[in-house]
Amino acid sequence: MQKGSAHGNPWAKWLPGKRGENRGLTVTELIIILALIAVVGLIAMPSFNRMTVNGNLRSTARDIQGRIAYLKERAMADNTRYTLIFDKDNNRYRSSDMKVDEWKHASSFGQSIRIASVNFGGGFTVAFETRGTLAQGGNIVLSNGRGSTATITCNLSGRSYVQFRMK
Repeated sequence: MQKGSAHGNPWAKWLPGKRGENRGLTVTELIIILALIAVVGLIAMPSFNRMTVNGNLRSTARDIQGRIAYLKERAMADNTRYTLIFDKDNNRYRSSDMKVDEWKHASSFGQSIRIASVNFGGGFTVAFETRGTLAQGGNIVLSNGRGSTATITCNLSGRSYVQFRMK
């Protein structure tokens, strides 16, 4: 059987062969393939953007939750009271083990991340007693530009959990 034969290998027209035989894709075929790839990319872009923005919200919430767990452990290990202070108006927070002028900004994880509310007995401070318990339970609500929220709830035992509402 001949190399470029119609009865042989279906891939034969793309295999190197005698002069004059088809050796690959034409320019038109390449343009069509690139156009299809571009259309699929444009369709996927909004989903990718949503995933990125919501991922930033998750990262911020987990960072704050990690800071809460860390301070609980430090309070028990050092037999010292530790606090986590939120400055909602400036979208930042700091813990008592940080320098006085050192703050973490919620927007450092993503420009649209905001501290929507903080409520610990009417205050903006999470206070850990020496046994790792909280002086007052409460919650922190974070939001992003898409309207998604993350609610970090802390109970009196010092345990915390996060609930996400993604849009």
